Amino acid sequence: MPDGTFAPDATMTRAQFATIITNALGLPAATENVFGDVPATAWFASSIATAYAFNLVSGTSPANVTPREFTPNGTITRQEAAVMVARAAGLSGMSTDRTEQEIINTLAPFGDGRAAASWARAALAFVISEGILDDSDFYIQPTQAITRAEIAEMVYNMLEKANLV
Repeated sequence: MPDGTFAPDATMTRAQFATIITNALGLPAATENVFGDVPATAWFASSIATAYAFNLVSGTSPANVTPREFTPNGTITRQEAAVMVARAAGLSGMSTDRTEQEIINTLAPFGDGRAAASWARAALAFVISEGILDDSDFYIQPTQAITRAEIAEMVYNMLEKANLV
């Protein structure tokens, strides 16, 4: 946080997470900005451009909408974080593919497994089955804001599983 604290129970913005994941992977900075709501002078512009260049993010608006939107100051949800972490894991050499049956079997034990968006189901199944996302709760809470502590745990677990720490 700007004051030097971690604030583990606080939420995180999409821009903050893009910065964390690109830094964690040590990705070379990109500069091409495709999002109309990301000012070129913003502190997070390079991180979002890098995350987009490496296919870690795709934005919050449909791909055919111009200008595209990223919603940098929006709070990141658990399913959005799972998708970004799964994409980072794939970029790190991990196999993230899951069959539809594996996805169903992984999400079925959770009381809200069916509440996950179709675009996030495979990523959620991956992070749960690989032990990247804590699966000790009965609910995934896919649309809930993820905490900074949960993000730190997910990123560390992904890096560890990919043998990058």
